[in-house]
Amino acid sequence: MVIPHTRRHSRQRWYFSLALLVLILLYVGLCLLLPLRLLYSAAGESSLRISTQKANLPWPDYGESAVGLLGSGVIQTHGQQKPLPIASVAKLITALAVLNKYPLSPGQQGPIITLDATDYSLYTTYVSEQGSVVPVYSGEQLSEYQMLEAMLVPSGNNIADALVRWAYGSVANYDTYANTFLRNLGLNNTHVGGDASGFLPSTTSTASDLIILGEKVMENPLLKQIVGMKSVNIPNVGVMNNYDGILGVDGIIGIKTGNSNQAGGVFLSASKTTINNRPVTLLTALLGAPNLSGALSDSLPLVVSLQASFAKVILVNKGEVLGEFKQPWGGYVQIVAKDNLTNLLLQGQSVNAILSIHNLKVPSPSATEVGSLYVPTNQFNGKQVIPLITLQSTTKPSLIWRLSHPEAEI
Repeated sequence: MVIPHTRRHSRQRWYFSLALLVLILLYVGLCLLLPLRLLYSAAGESSLRISTQKANLPWPDYGESAVGLLGSGVIQTHGQQKPLPIASVAKLITALAVLNKYPLSPGQQGPIITLDATDYSLYTTYVSEQGSVVPVYSGEQLSEYQMLEAMLVPSGNNIADALVRWAYGSVANYDTYANTFLRNLGLNNTHVGGDASGFLPSTTSTASDLIILGEKVMENPLLKQIVGMKSVNIPNVGVMNNYDGILGVDGIIGIKTGNSNQAGGVFLSASKTTINNRPVTLLTALLGAPNLSGALSDSLPLVVSLQASFAKVILVNKGEVLGEFKQPWGGYVQIVAKDNLTNLLLQGQSVNAILSIHNLKVPSPSATEVGSLYVPTNQFNGKQVIPLITLQSTTKPSLIWRLSHPEAEI
C-alpha cells in the first residue's frame, strides 16, 4: 500500500513540530531550572590602604617639620617640604656612606686613618670660618670608629671632610657617590653639594626626607650607639660634648643637630616610648629655626605630643560599604563590614588591609558572609580580622532575561 504524498508530508511536519516543541520545552526548562552563575566582585583579592585621622601636633610656625615612626616612615608633615640647607645633619649622610664602603659593627674600631697636611689645612680653614671643629695635626692616627665619633658627637666639620677623603679619595668623589647613594635610599629631595660636613648651604633636604634618613641611622646599631652619646673622649684632645643639649630629656635618644647662618637651626631627633608593652622609636625633624636653641626647644613639645598620640582607631566602621556584586540582569548587592575593624596606631599612620571576597551564589539572602577584611600583625597589634557580608539579598532575573541569556546558567 502506498501512502499518499500529502499524508506523508503532513506526518513529517507533525514530527518536526513535536521535536521543536520538545526542544523549546527543554530549553525553557533548562533556563529556569539550572542555577545561575556565581556573582563575583571586581575587588576580589586586593590590598586596601587605610589612613587614620592626623594628630593635632604643636608645629613650629616657621620652616618645615615632619614626624615619623621607625619602621613606618613619615607619618605627618608641616610646611612646604621644599629643600632647605641642613647644616651638620648632613654628617649623618657622610656616616652612612662611609659605613656602606667600610662597614663596622659595635665594638669594632676599623682601619687606622693617618691624617696629613691637607687634613690639618681643613681644620685651620674651618676655624677661620667659625665652623665646628675637632683639633687635629698632620701625622695623627685615628681609627674609623674614632673619626665617626668625632664627626657626629662634637660635630667636627673638618673630620667629615677628612673621613671622606680617606674613604673616597676626595670630597668631590664623595659628593658624586653620596648623591647616587641618596637616590638608592629613597631620599629624592636631598642633595649633597661641595663638602661632607653640611657647612655649605648647597647641601639641602626636606623634613620628610630627614625622617627617612633618621630611620636609616637608627637601624644601624653602630650609629644608633654613637648618636646617643652625650660626650666623647677624643685622643690628644680630651672630652668633647654633644651639641644636642636635650639628649635624655623626654625619652630623646639622639640623633643630630645642625646650625649655620644659612640653615639656621636644624634638629633631627629620635625618642623612645613604650606602646602596648612594646618599645617604639619616634622621629621628629625640624628645619629653618632661627637658631639651634630654638630648634631644640621647639622640638620638645612636638616629641611629647607625638608620644601621646597613640590611640585605638576605628579603621573601618560596621556597615561601611567595601565593594559590590553587579548583577548581570540589573542592580547591585553591596558588601559591607559586619563589625568595626580597630587597631592601636599612631594617629596619622596609614596601614594596609587585605580584602578577600569570594563569589556569591544566586539566590542568596542579605547578611550572607562573602569574605573578610584583615590587618596583618604590625608593630603594636596582632592580626585583626572582620567578616564581610552582603547588605541586600540577590534579586531574581525576569523570565524574559533568563530565556535571552542562556550563557548565564552553569
